[in-house]
Amino acid sequence: MKYFEYVEPKNLIEACQFLSQNEGAKILAGGASLVVLLKNNLVRPSHLVNLKTIPGLDTIRWDDQEGLKIGPLNRHRDILFSPLVQKHCPILAEAASKIAAPPIRNMGTIGGNLCHGEPSADFPPALIAVGAKLKLLSPKGERIVPIEKFFVDFYETILSESEILVEIHIPPLPPRTAGTYIKLDKITNSIAIVGVASVISLDEKGVCTFAGMGLGGVAPTPLKVEKAEKILLSKQIEEGHIDQVAKEAQAISNPITNVYASDEYRKEMVYVLTKRVLKESLKKALSM
Repeated sequence: MKYFEYVEPKNLIEACQFLSQNEGAKILAGGASLVVLLKNNLVRPSHLVNLKTIPGLDTIRWDDQEGLKIGPLNRHRDILFSPLVQKHCPILAEAASKIAAPPIRNMGTIGGNLCHGEPSADFPPALIAVGAKLKLLSPKGERIVPIEKFFVDFYETILSESEILVEIHIPPLPPRTAGTYIKLDKITNSIAIVGVASVISLDEKGVCTFAGMGLGGVAPTPLKVEKAEKILLSKQIEEGHIDQVAKEAQAISNPITNVYASDEYRKEMVYVLTKRVLKESLKKALSM
């Protein structure tokens, strides 16, 4: 492991400025992903910038107008057991429950999970389904991006070297909203072969007022099924609509073959799991 310097900034501005002035510096959040990369010499930073010394990055807040705001240093277990997440965005707690094992959930952070850029990560499909946005901060100021635009390629994001993810924002969802996340893996809570998340909102007559779908493990980046909204919105959802969305999800998938599964198998399971999550979300919403 290459020698590096360890830095503890007092605030976000100081952290951003340090990153902009020191090429090769890396951010340390929970360390669940970074430590593995360091040990295997896959990254060789000049500095490690520890964000855990900066107050306020591990909060979870709810606002009736703006929705749920999650700090990037919340650990996976914080998301899993947060009463606010369980009440206002239970699909995110469901995704957290399927990440690795308790030691990793006690260590890893939601911000680190997203910034690592793993295409098979569990949080992105759920966050895509609920329409989450990310607040990014750099010395040039803030910018807000939809989460599906955050990922660029395998383990690559739009973050510049001097930029920090400072907040995950989930807007308020309509009444009678239900979501489901299903993960296909070889053993319980291992890396996702395919991950599919859906969120559906219904009005009093059972007509769809909101629909969101996210996919993981089936392309170089997590994917949003854009046409799901067009197919499902303003309709009483029927089997034919669900089949249309499943075919669309399958069509946009571009999986690879690796030691976990073939591309053909992944593509077929996208269709199967999309139908399954939509039916389960619809069932939950109808029962509300």
